[in-house]
Amino acid sequence: MNNDINRLCQELQEQRDIESAAKEKRTKLEETVAALIATKPEGTEKLETCFFKITVTSKLTRELDYPAYKQIEEGLPVGLRCVTLKPSLDLKALRALELADPSLPAFFITTKPAKATVKIEPIGEA
Repeated sequence: MNNDINRLCQELQEQRDIESAAKEKRTKLEETVAALIATKPEGTEKLETCFFKITVTSKLTRELDYPAYKQIEEGLPVGLRCVTLKPSLDLKALRALELADPSLPAFFITTKPAKATVKIEPIGEA
């Protein structure tokens, strides 16, 4: 069994290396194509060639400084208030609730298995 796991882990590591190299190459190609087409920092631009229909969607990331926003929020008209808060799950509190009453979370939580992760690290030389 140990030999099987070692063989599988070796193959898994090789495939991850191939995937990583392919992803890096693809990302560089996408950046090059986007640089040739995109002229604005945000939005969608299209180009059609003889062989391809190309769509480049440029995006900006935004990070909220909530304490700074709260300082000016009162002075904004309701229609211009641009921050909403959404509920999120506090996993530590949920686990405490499950210990206190295991049936209660079933009323408001749907639980399903997620994809398992596998971490492998070579020991010494392979």
